[in-house]
Amino acid sequence: MSLSPVADTTLYARLSHEAIPTGENFRTRTPGGAAPLTRQQQRANYELLAAVSRRPQTAPDHDLTPLRCLTIRPPWSDLIALEDDQGAKRIENRMWTTQWRGTLLIHAGSDVDIRALALPPVRETLDSDHELVRGAVVAVADLTGIHTDDGACTPWSQEGCFHWELTRVQRLTMPVPARGAQRLWKPAPKLLRQIAVANPHLRGRLSGTAMTQEVGA
Repeated sequence: MSLSPVADTTLYARLSHEAIPTGENFRTRTPGGAAPLTRQQQRANYELLAAVSRRPQTAPDHDLTPLRCLTIRPPWSDLIALEDDQGAKRIENRMWTTQWRGTLLIHAGSDVDIRALALPPVRETLDSDHELVRGAVVAVADLTGIHTDDGACTPWSQEGCFHWELTRVQRLTMPVPARGAQRLWKPAPKLLRQIAVANPHLRGRLSGTAMTQEVGA
């Protein structure tokens, strides 16, 4: 079984790791040329990518901390960093799942999701003069659960994705620059120290995270 065709192999590699295989990105070849995927083809891609995503993480262990970090493109990372639970994004949509639960650092990627900036919910939630944070850790949250697509469980939920449930979100008053990575990645002790020094209100939370040990992330 293979994903429905996509012509660009570089795009294929990126999408198969972290993007949503919709008809906007993937194309199927027909006698009349390339055409968007059908709903059935999209669903087949969702299911296949979900199965592939269950492979064990291969990132090296820096230490035994139960913390993990997740790189998310702005403005989605900015929406998560908002502390107003009523309007903030508390569901992260991913094409893959994990059994890991614990304290999750939210890292803003360097690349901005330009199309998302034009979406009405994004424009209504972020102030017009809001400056996106890029290439830095912007918040800390708890990953408390993951459920399969159950419809619009929140205004930010996306069809065909795993919905990652984020709670106890705290914004970093001073974002800390860092390089991102794919999937869940482990922050180095140096990065954790930098976050604690720049954000004293988070010291206790970062040092007392013996919550849950990883179970086959």
